[in-house]
Amino acid sequence: METQKSIDKLAETLGAVTARLVESVSRSNQLAGGLSPQLQELFDRWLSIIADEVLKSKDPMGKINIEETSKRIGIDKSSVICLLQYLHRQGVVEIKEVTLVPGNGTDPEVCDCLIKR
Repeated sequence: METQKSIDKLAETLGAVTARLVESVSRSNQLAGGLSPQLQELFDRWLSIIADEVLKSKDPMGKINIEETSKRIGIDKSSVICLLQYLHRQGVVEIKEVTLVPGNGTDPEVCDCLIKR
């Protein structure tokens, strides 16, 4: 009985995550398909401004506190990490070290609204 409950909960969660993923892909396709050169330029400028804000968080040793940076800029931690990857791919920075700490057992990318009822 407990196993069936676990399977049902997993299926429900996977269904919610799949729905979120499909919605996200659909939204991305709509934006990409209708993005004018002017909107692309505005997005690129915005991305550059936010990336510069991330770089301002760098201490003299070159380290960035992801959590503090996300709070200061007003974006989530995953977005800060994505911006650092973007800057790395652009050749602006080279990521040499990452510090890991134990997580809290939840996926920060999945909204609580998709898990809890």
